[in-house]
Amino acid sequence: MPGEVVRLREAHLYRTAPGLFNKYGYASTSMRQICRAIGIRESSLYHYIRSKEDLLYHICERSMFLSLEAIEPIVQSNCRPELKLKKMIETHITTIAENSNEHSTMLKELRSLSASNQRKIIKLRDRYEALFRKVIADCVKEKVFRETNVKITTLALLGMMNWLIHWYSPDGPMKSEEIARIFSDLFLKRPRR
Repeated sequence: MPGEVVRLREAHLYRTAPGLFNKYGYASTSMRQICRAIGIRESSLYHYIRSKEDLLYHICERSMFLSLEAIEPIVQSNCRPELKLKKMIETHITTIAENSNEHSTMLKELRSLSASNQRKIIKLRDRYEALFRKVIADCVKEKVFRETNVKITTLALLGMMNWLIHWYSPDGPMKSEEIARIFSDLFLKRPRR
């Protein structure tokens, strides 16, 4: 039973802290605020984390692992490149929508990490970006896309999708799946001639 309580409190910490960081910013969120939000003493918090930066690092790492775990199976599938890219776009957007505080914290607060921790997260981010680059390159090779600079096209697509953290609301008029469909159509549908 005590181990289960620890796991539940830790899960509560990692659900609550990203929301606070997203709302107030990493620098403006105090450990005291985090403790009040999850209902523990400040001294107890250090049972779960070593420091505030340790907490931020694990939130960023979790965000990247959620993304990688969702996208890697699509890339490894036997689907045609354009179908892979469509599924990747839809998965990226729904993953952001379902975990908006974690992804928002990672995207906005990465610079708050120490240089060594930043490098670790950037390495994961580069691995993720490489998956999109590979599939976009395959789309060019299969003539689904016209010849293009694959790196810039990948950055444009990821930038467009990541901007979702600034305007998407689960209570808004459109669900994430609808937005994902619009984004994939924008990138993949050829105009009729």
